[in-house]
Amino acid sequence: MTEPLDALVMTLGFEPGPLIRATASYSLRPKASIVVLTPSFKDERVERAYLELRKICGILFKDIEVNFQKIEVNLSDFSTAVKQIRELLINLANQRVALCLSGGMRVLCIATYTAYLMVEWQYPPSIEIHLEGRAERILVPPIHNVFKLNITEEKLAILKLLSRYGGLSIGDVASIMQKERSTVYRHLSNLVKIGLVSQRGRLYELTNLGRMLA
Repeated sequence: MTEPLDALVMTLGFEPGPLIRATASYSLRPKASIVVLTPSFKDERVERAYLELRKICGILFKDIEVNFQKIEVNLSDFSTAVKQIRELLINLANQRVALCLSGGMRVLCIATYTAYLMVEWQYPPSIEIHLEGRAERILVPPIHNVFKLNITEEKLAILKLLSRYGGLSIGDVASIMQKERSTVYRHLSNLVKIGLVSQRGRLYELTNLGRMLA
């Protein structure tokens, strides 16, 4: 028997049916979170689906007071979307979580899955996708265990500095972090090699991939 969930994260499209089936199949802890991801642009069909999903979930979990919330994701830029979702998932990384990617726009589902891969999880989340037009679901294995991020705290700190200040030189980074220039150079060279940072003359800047992590 699986452990009850602390949080259920779902991507929502125009039809709430697959998400309702998924929600009914899980056991939630009292005061667990149900997080529904939707595009930030307005669409009456999405809003109707959300209201119906919330109504049904209110009936299914009326005895445990779930925390139901909708998060609108900016899909105008993929890196921005991944960063937003990743920040949400990081806050859930020490909890028992399930991800349901059965609804919503394809880019929203892909951004959510990408964000999942970029989080260090204490418990491997359950991930499911319902087959379109069929009452069947596919369970996705914990692929994040294979593709663990190899980013040290110092390298992550450099990414955050570049996100805050824009282009910085080796000397700038060394001064702000109070580190040896040789150490900073080694870190930046590695970040450039793996595609998180680009170099333009003396200055180093985040790439789109780097912005997802910063």
